[in-house]
Amino acid sequence: MTDRAIPRRQFLKTTGAAMSGGLAASLAAPSQGQTEASRPVARPADLVLRNGNIITVDSDFTIAQAVAIAGDKIIAVGSDSAIAAHIALTTRVVDLNGKTVMPGLIDGHAHMDREGLKGVYPSLGRVRSIADIQSRIAELARATPRGEWIVTMPIGDAPYYFDVPGILAEKRWPTRQELDAAAPDHPVFIRSIWGFWRHSLPLVACANTEALRRAGITRDTVSPVATLKIEKDAAGEPTGVFIEGEMQPLAELIWFRQAFGFTRADRLRALPRSAQAYHAYGTTSVFEEHGVANEVLRAYKDAHRDGVLTMRTALVFSPNWKAIAGPRSGPSWRPGLAGWASPRSATTG
Repeated sequence: MTDRAIPRRQFLKTTGAAMSGGLAASLAAPSQGQTEASRPVARPADLVLRNGNIITVDSDFTIAQAVAIAGDKIIAVGSDSAIAAHIALTTRVVDLNGKTVMPGLIDGHAHMDREGLKGVYPSLGRVRSIADIQSRIAELARATPRGEWIVTMPIGDAPYYFDVPGILAEKRWPTRQELDAAAPDHPVFIRSIWGFWRHSLPLVACANTEALRRAGITRDTVSPVATLKIEKDAAGEPTGVFIEGEMQPLAELIWFRQAFGFTRADRLRALPRSAQAYHAYGTTSVFEEHGVANEVLRAYKDAHRDGVLTMRTALVFSPNWKAIAGPRSGPSWRPGLAGWASPRSATTG
């Protein structure tokens, strides 16, 4: 160990002591005269990871070679030879070839359910002209039943959508007539970005003629707030472009709510995809401390019921006690906190 490694180790020891739920199991040292090989056979493991670097986050921040797991519990951590005592005929043994195993991360403000929902409203892609936008809208129209909404993510490059409409060859937003040409048989709405994500204004949304008709927007429609502008052409007709000086998309919330909203089925399909995306970066637990809406809570309940919730999850919500008779009791309910733990996440974490 070099001198430079000493303060880093001390730092890791200090931070490791503050973490909970880590790989903290340790093996008792063999008694005098007893070798690891001569120990009696220990509890058989379902899974053994060997020949790796197991970051335990115990009080000494021990780095072990192997770990044994039975069910959803870590039963032993130590050297390859020590853990060999837990290997039975039915044990799955994985040779890590020097790779590192670390404790699962806990995300305390995840908004995990949103990740899988990103595919519900398709991206326009890396468009650089109005013709590019028309081509993408026409592609979506061919795959969408006639008369159904086509709703897309904003114009520009995700996730921030900077420099629009400057990145388009025309240096302007598409009009309703241009969107009509791409999808004459569908209402089309191109969403604006949520301003708090990019932190810059304006927010701009675009709609075609059928979308305006369904929203009840005509040449006589007056914006209810000064910060929301319905752009109009020289003849006084709406162009389909909405320009906003607020951080939240008011045009969408006021006039186009009928086109939005995730269904219960959307949320259930998306939640396992969300969890897998978080698992890929080492997250095995989420704590949604900011509070969740009823529809999000229902999605988690549905996923737990169907056995597809692979993430240890705690959801905080604020019930309206005046609207219900009183707190209910049950294995999955506590006033102020709803939490479920999936057995599968416990072993994969």
